[in-house]
Amino acid sequence: MMKTRVLTLIFFITLISFSACRKTPEKIGNDLQPTNSYITVDFTDSQDIVTSTFTVPYLSTKQLGYAFIGNMNDPIFGNSNFDFFTQYSLSTSSLYWGDGAVADSVVLCMAYNGYYGDTIDKPLTAKVFEIIEDMYADSTYRSNMVLECEPEELANYTFIPRPLTPIDTVIDRGVLRIPLDVSIAEKLVANGPYETNDGFKEQFKGLRVMCEKNEIPASAVSFNLTHSYSYLRVYYHNDDDTLSYDFRVTSSDVRFNHYTHDYSNSEITLFDTVNNPKLYVQGAAGTRVWVKFPNIQRWARNISDSLNTNIAINEAKLILSGAVTDTAMYNPPAKLVAAGAKFDADTTYAILPDQYISSEYFGGGYSAETGQVWFRISEYIQNVIQNGLYATQCDGLLIYVDQGSSSPHRWAFHGPQSDSLDKRIRLEVVYSMIND
Repeated sequence: MMKTRVLTLIFFITLISFSACRKTPEKIGNDLQPTNSYITVDFTDSQDIVTSTFTVPYLSTKQLGYAFIGNMNDPIFGNSNFDFFTQYSLSTSSLYWGDGAVADSVVLCMAYNGYYGDTIDKPLTAKVFEIIEDMYADSTYRSNMVLECEPEELANYTFIPRPLTPIDTVIDRGVLRIPLDVSIAEKLVANGPYETNDGFKEQFKGLRVMCEKNEIPASAVSFNLTHSYSYLRVYYHNDDDTLSYDFRVTSSDVRFNHYTHDYSNSEITLFDTVNNPKLYVQGAAGTRVWVKFPNIQRWARNISDSLNTNIAINEAKLILSGAVTDTAMYNPPAKLVAAGAKFDADTTYAILPDQYISSEYFGGGYSAETGQVWFRISEYIQNVIQNGLYATQCDGLLIYVDQGSSSPHRWAFHGPQSDSLDKRIRLEVVYSMIND
């Protein structure tokens, strides 16, 4: 359905100048039409848009900067659960426990990096398991992969996240300390000594740290596993002394995050291209949005045929307006990405021509002032008009969270069937009618 046409003041002034001078402008669309053509400029935001919210099958999460654990029951996005797998290394070239060594206790320490969600008196329950499956540096590890672990829990530890609270005057950041069952320390001592780090990893594959699912809203918290305050510390004594030893995660140790999402109790309707009052994007391999403009080529052809003219796109801007009010608790992603949708076996992405110009030109940043995100897709729309939708080698656009493999941020925006007519997703097109 066609909407009322809207002209901004700036655009109205531009239209007058073109009508009065009848000269080819120096800047607008100068790379899209012949320099000897007379043009008139027009504006429309009435393009039909077909959309749907899709799940993200998986993302590569190997060797990310931060590891996540957590469990969120989001009133809009449903349940999201976060955990990670990691190797450990010796902190020395070799390890000899000494004569008569006996394990006393063991603690897992992880330096907080940040959080997402509700940490105010909302507890999480961390569980720790020993990995029994080998991890390889040259293998791919994705957000939907799970490694085999021993069935016995090494910890079942309930805590309230304090990521912004230093634990004392010496340690200047929050650190989560999880006491583990002494059996893992006894195993580490019994399997020693370790002459090399490779020999140690043959005996100890690593740890899985996860969070129990429950009905509490709660949060996702991230940790810097390679920080100096992060380690697996074994307290022990031998015939000579009482000592401790730290196993650490190094930059070369294999580690990856694992994410699961359950939208059954959310407000999200997946894979529906008909009824979309809202659209949803979520990081951590959550959701993305598919956008298609099925009538854009026909719209351009109708204008060309009726006015005996050609269409040149001066600017096409896709505008998304936020449809959530809980941005203080669940702040939106700092940036979204728009890419060409390739629905092959893995649903891959194609870079849009506009993205090559510059990030400032292309857009995608969230504005807290306007509550909007926009993308400038002028060249893409021009290609669709000239060559057809499928000639661009992609079926519409996919919109998703930037750096979503390591970001749990989420956002909802108004879809084409939103009750707020002025906030519906829209494509604003400034175009020239070229009269040769």
